[in-house]
Amino acid sequence: MKRWTAAAATTALILCGIGASGAAYAQKGDSSTPIDVAADQQETINSRCITIFRGNVEILQNRSRMRASLVTVYSAKKPGAENACGNAQRMEAEGPVYLVNELQQARGEHAVYTFDNNIAVLTGDVVVVKGKDVARGDKLTVNTKTNDARLESNTPGRAAPRRVRAVFYQDDNKNDASAPAQTPPAPRQ
Repeated sequence: MKRWTAAAATTALILCGIGASGAAYAQKGDSSTPIDVAADQQETINSRCITIFRGNVEILQNRSRMRASLVTVYSAKKPGAENACGNAQRMEAEGPVYLVNELQQARGEHAVYTFDNNIAVLTGDVVVVKGKDVARGDKLTVNTKTNDARLESNTPGRAAPRRVRAVFYQDDNKNDASAPAQTPPAPRQ
């Protein structure tokens, strides 16, 4: 049970990460730290290798959190053993789904993480926020190994009302790269 829960919390971290800063944060994460799962109900169906958390589900690890209405974990059946379950194969969260870490946050209506290919998908009015930067779309797909991400719209085209949209703010603390570098004066001899 601990393996899938750690992966669920790690998924929450990664889903929020777009770009290098997300990758850097994910590398800092420690999946061996304790995981706190809270819900109104938990049901385990060993004959089908399913664990379901219902009602106000919250998964916490380090400074990362995932909240959802329902989280279902599907595990593999162990061959040759009746009602014995192995490692998790897929985790699904029904929303609204909120993913938050100290750097970023994301929300959507449905999230799916597939363990064998490390793909996390957040769908349904997706909003990703990092600082003042905001991106919106209908589907966010993240490879949690490479942190490659794709944000898509269900209605492409210039006239479509719900295209992918992002607003990025310049970092005021960066030096202007177009300004000539200042050369310090040569020391007097």
